[in-house]
Amino acid sequence: MNQREVYPSAPLVSVSFELRHPQSETLTPRQRTLFKDLLSNELPVMRTQQFASQTIEFGPSGPVTQVQTEEYPKYFDRQTTIAASLLRGSTIVETTQYPGWDDFSELLLKVCNARNEVSPIDGVERVGLRYIDEIRIPDTDDPEWSEYLIPSLLGPHVENDPDLPLTQWQGVAVYGPEQGRSLVMRHATGEGFAVDPNGELRRKSPAYPGKFFMLDLDSFWVPESGVPVFSMSLIRETGETLHAPVREMFEQCITDRLRNEVFRK
Repeated sequence: MNQREVYPSAPLVSVSFELRHPQSETLTPRQRTLFKDLLSNELPVMRTQQFASQTIEFGPSGPVTQVQTEEYPKYFDRQTTIAASLLRGSTIVETTQYPGWDDFSELLLKVCNARNEVSPIDGVERVGLRYIDEIRIPDTDDPEWSEYLIPSLLGPHVENDPDLPLTQWQGVAVYGPEQGRSLVMRHATGEGFAVDPNGELRRKSPAYPGKFFMLDLDSFWVPESGVPVFSMSLIRETGETLHAPVREMFEQCITDRLRNEVFRK
């Protein structure tokens, strides 16, 4: 198995990269236009978005909820499968049609570099990569997951009541932190969709509801002390470091039958 192999029928439905940095001022119209010019080939379509955050403060009369909204630009490719969001405190690149790590990392580096050109980034607070898979077995209403996934993902098996078979389960595994790096894996059975098929980004094929197994891998790095200076070499090296365990973990979770009968078709 080639670690760089892109499966023809890969189960990926969402891949995202996030760079968190100290907050800056909201981008001006001129800065937004300049960013659009710098990525005119990759992300030529700009739309204005709203982000709402909620905080709760406790005062003499009890808890008070405050909602803050942020207006920010979001840039899309013409197929609406890739987008970059420029918020005050983070830069996000996401896609529903993953082209493979080499191409995706090249794009996120371009986005970070352009963001820094139009509005200098004052430091790095967190870097993260997240991969969400919806594993589906075609033409099977009730998959026997033990034939496609490793046993540790399949939930506890008890035999005290055979009239109540295990039908749903979920779990979370946390690895790290080690030198600021962590990997969180969430897994669960589901029916329908893990990622909204009617979201802003178009999925790579007509989505169909049904039973699936979700693998959600979140690999991230948080500086152990201070706020490192932003640099393209730091983002490049950190991205490579975060990506490696994601691919390794995914490959260790699946069987050759899943690779050959589903992913390589």
